[in-house]
Amino acid sequence: MDIEQVSAFFHETCGLSEDPSIDPEDHMAVIDAAFLSSDCDDFAWVLSKITGWTAKTAIWNMGMCQSGHHSVVEAPDGRLLDVTGWTDLASIARRVGKEERLVTLHEFRHYPFNFAECDDDEFLEALLAVFDVVDRAPYDGPEFRSLLSAYRDKLPPYDEPVGTSTRDFGP
Repeated sequence: MDIEQVSAFFHETCGLSEDPSIDPEDHMAVIDAAFLSSDCDDFAWVLSKITGWTAKTAIWNMGMCQSGHHSVVEAPDGRLLDVTGWTDLASIARRVGKEERLVTLHEFRHYPFNFAECDDDEFLEALLAVFDVVDRAPYDGPEFRSLLSAYRDKLPPYDEPVGTSTRDFGP
């Protein structure tokens, strides 16, 4: 998939077509909107599977019994990674309009539900294509490309008989 196809897929599946502030021709803005909002959990979960790093959830209070969240992956050196590339709690706090002290990092709390981890799932295929088209560190580097290729290679076929899978659906 190229960037236009990836953008079009997530523009539709994430309901971004209902947001007039998102220009469907600005492909990176569409991809960012998809994974900085509704599907950050799916992105972080797959990213954790690719890298072997821990998925985390940043949480902040939004008022009367409501909270917002953004899922990321934490590298062994403590840096955070999301669709924008390397990030930190201060950047996440700025993006959501909160003070950094009010955004806290927790164990991964939101598991993906939009796809099956197999080589024939349309959503997973489009999600993996995001890593192919996002031209940001570390996604554009040879080390990440190698990890992505290895993850793709180990995906089982969709029609694998039940009970024979070695897939790990944990974070």
